[in-house]
Amino acid sequence: MAKSTTYRRRERPYAQSERQHHAVDDKDGGWATTLMVVGLLSVIIVFWLVGTRTLISFNVLFRWFALFAFVGNLIPLKWLARKIKMDRLEWLWFNLLAVGPIAFNLCVLMNFFAHGPEQKMLVQGGRAFNLHAYWQEHRALPPHLPWPADFGADPEKARAAMATAKLDDKVYGLAEGLFGYLVITSEDRVTPAGELE
Repeated sequence: MAKSTTYRRRERPYAQSERQHHAVDDKDGGWATTLMVVGLLSVIIVFWLVGTRTLISFNVLFRWFALFAFVGNLIPLKWLARKIKMDRLEWLWFNLLAVGPIAFNLCVLMNFFAHGPEQKMLVQGGRAFNLHAYWQEHRALPPHLPWPADFGADPEKARAAMATAKLDDKVYGLAEGLFGYLVITSEDRVTPAGELE
């Protein structure tokens, strides 16, 4: 048999190439995956704790989330390709699951914690009344009475306020957030002793 037609196996150390592949994978450290998991979990927690205390429709809230999730895709990948080592699909998922949720969370938290002066109101709806659910349904505040912001400091004001309140009525503190959305800063209930709980 001629030498040219014989099959000669190429001698190549496969173990070295596998080691090199693992070294490249380990070098990334999984930071992108970690940020995606943090982004997903944090958006659930922030929505549960703060989103339900912000008077904004779920439709508008999800639009803001979509804007933040896709705005990172407007940045050309070639500007960041060497630093982040991602292809187009990875970059899309990274923006959807990490950049968008984290930016969204920061804005929701800033709107909640950086708010204007608090105003209080008495809602005569009983223990089961939920201001956020009412606002989601009617897109307006419920019928309410003013409540003194310094309740308890002046006995005359406190007596006059309690004369309009019934047992288990709720006193809500509302303030305008940094981005213009009302936030529920406090929620108290009128107790049988004539105090707030």
